[in-house]
Amino acid sequence: MAVLRNADMGRADGKLADQIEVAVSNNPANTDVCCIPTAGTLEHGCLNIEFVRRKEQILASLDRSPKGSVDAPIVDFLAWLNSRPQIVTTSSCSGRISVFLGSCDPTSSKGGEWLLVSHEILGDAKGAWSKVSESLAARNHENLQGTLVSLLMEPFLLHAECADSETAQHILELAREASFRESGISLGRRRVMVQLRTTALCLQVPLALDGKLIVDQHYFETLVGLANARLTENGRRVQRLWERLREGLLTSNTNRSAAALAAVASNATPWVLVCEQSLARSVKLALEELNWMDESRKMGPVMAGADTANSQTTDADKCALQDRSCSCIGIPVVNAAADFLQSAAALETVASSLTAAAVPGLATAAHAKTPVQAETPASCEASGVEGSSNDAGGKGTKKRPPTKPANLTMLWQCGRLHVGNGERPVLHLRRSDELPRKDRSSQRASEAGTAEHQCLLQALVEVLGSLRSQSDAVAASQEARARLMEEIRNLSPLQWRGDVALFPRGALLSSTWVDLDARAQQYCRGLWEAMRVALGARLLARQREIRVDDEVRGGAIEILAGTGETWVVVPGPRGVRYTFDVTRCMFSEGNAAEKARVAEFNVQGETVLDLYAGVGFWTLPLLAAGAERVFACEWNPDALEALQRGLVLLGEGAADSGTCLADRCTVLAGDNRRSEVRETVAGRCHRAILGLIPFSRDGFAVAVVAMRDVGGLLHLHWNVHCDEEAATARAVAAELETVFHKTRGTDWSCKVQGVQRVKWFAPRIRHVRIDVVCSRTSTDA
Repeated sequence: MAVLRNADMGRADGKLADQIEVAVSNNPANTDVCCIPTAGTLEHGCLNIEFVRRKEQILASLDRSPKGSVDAPIVDFLAWLNSRPQIVTTSSCSGRISVFLGSCDPTSSKGGEWLLVSHEILGDAKGAWSKVSESLAARNHENLQGTLVSLLMEPFLLHAECADSETAQHILELAREASFRESGISLGRRRVMVQLRTTALCLQVPLALDGKLIVDQHYFETLVGLANARLTENGRRVQRLWERLREGLLTSNTNRSAAALAAVASNATPWVLVCEQSLARSVKLALEELNWMDESRKMGPVMAGADTANSQTTDADKCALQDRSCSCIGIPVVNAAADFLQSAAALETVASSLTAAAVPGLATAAHAKTPVQAETPASCEASGVEGSSNDAGGKGTKKRPPTKPANLTMLWQCGRLHVGNGERPVLHLRRSDELPRKDRSSQRASEAGTAEHQCLLQALVEVLGSLRSQSDAVAASQEARARLMEEIRNLSPLQWRGDVALFPRGALLSSTWVDLDARAQQYCRGLWEAMRVALGARLLARQREIRVDDEVRGGAIEILAGTGETWVVVPGPRGVRYTFDVTRCMFSEGNAAEKARVAEFNVQGETVLDLYAGVGFWTLPLLAAGAERVFACEWNPDALEALQRGLVLLGEGAADSGTCLADRCTVLAGDNRRSEVRETVAGRCHRAILGLIPFSRDGFAVAVVAMRDVGGLLHLHWNVHCDEEAATARAVAAELETVFHKTRGTDWSCKVQGVQRVKWFAPRIRHVRIDVVCSRTSTDA
């Protein structure tokens, strides 16, 4: 086994490279890369290098802000989940109540339109009714023919990639314990995906057909009440899921790491019997009858391409096994089972007592000339497996769970399955520690959490010590102290905005913590202040719920400790420094990859229009990249102030070079659809960025006017169905071309240059950037 030390993998694995050692094993039964934890990094377990790289790429483009791809109610949950080394989320939805306008034809693949979407309780049912009914009344009735408007309540949904099948199986079991019973696992050639979902809380009711309402306001308000109740229950289930995962993953990390180290030290890797999924239950029943199940581990999906200990397995069989990309089921067995199956005496007894005539559908290695499929009705009957059906699309009989144990010795000796031009055994043994263990003790990882959690625990101990000297009841109670410390250990990772540390929403919010801080201030500097100092933060704050009716999505935090102004500075690409007031402005730490891409645009000498500038997400990198002029439009006063301050910092950064980048920016405050804006930018811009989602159609008119007479490039941000990216891009380009024809003349054309994926916005909905080239087709252009 070759071991790659930290220095060998620094460039390949980023931050994790400083925390793990990598062992490359030639044993095909193991993963390609085995990570052996070093001191202080036991929680990382065994990670595949390819997974580590993919996780870093996914997180680089994942927008964790409530305004982006992660819904506000689950921001803290997903932040904690993504901090686990063995899993990374790829898409999610916290659960939502919505009104959707789509086609009434169930076979239609055309998209639709959301008339109303809320990830939180709909408190104003009357207002929602007015919004829906007015939206329908304002539309052309002919365009609504063949449409269906429905009220939907869609529960929580999460897709995540796991480092291995063991982790996925463990998460799946924990999710089902938390009532997410329709969850499942998808095994690909390289990736292991887990989907957590439930359909128990779904609600879908038609409201209008062909644009005509078929329900009244009272019925609609009743439906909203039902949907609100289901969304509330959905929130409770998500919280229960978080609690299960928080306990189960921490325990799993400890157990898996200890087991991996013990296996390496003792070379006592346990046995796994691998079989076809259709045979798994009957094989398990047979093993239980013989008391051969290893009760310390669980069954789980495994990849078939592994080393085998079957004495009847030929080199061709091994190649067939290794070439297979589908999954099998691994069943943990004791040494006695492995010894028996590999026993020559047992195999000779079976071979002498079985003939092809005695076992219809299956042939022994000695008598069979043509191997048969193991899942045919005949083979299942012969092996003791019930309930097969025709998988090729015929009528067949409905599959039934098998109740008879399989004939293990016969399957071991005789079971063969076609694979391409060859064949392979239906059962094989291998040594592997990949199956999850059943030990669910509450023992935590030896490391008491992250460095931040250690700082918080240290501050808590300091405050409790001060109060204990004053005979404080909570401080004197060992049980109360243990509960407080456990709550900190289970706390989601803190977020940082510059030098401001942020507790997640709802964290340490109970009256116990509030009263503890009040009492501590009488004898020492207070609990929150002690934590702020321990963390080294200038301010300590707690995130609050985002107001869904806030059009500008301002900041929502509560300052707990610290003094001074609430403005922070956050670094960006090309040396840019963003600055904003954390109490008044939201800041998306996601979209990092997109910011970096924009910073690499070739804009030397160009004039650019940024129609939705915010605090300067795109404006500042464009100026740093060499844009000659940037017109920045923004209507939020707080974001405007942040943008102006960011321009000042940009000017300071370029002072040594003798240039003043800030002077190249013209800030246009207010609604960008005003005639003054059009007159200012008309015919001057090489390109325009329309960075508004779910779509930026409102900016089309201004962007079209802004293009130079010879044409230009438009970057349009849009939410699209993942299967309709190209079609949506073409439709957007066609819509733009229509606006050009009406505004600039019929000699303009718009072509899609490319589609850049930015992030997932919702399940199967991507936030993309559509690049459209606009040009004149006339020869005198």
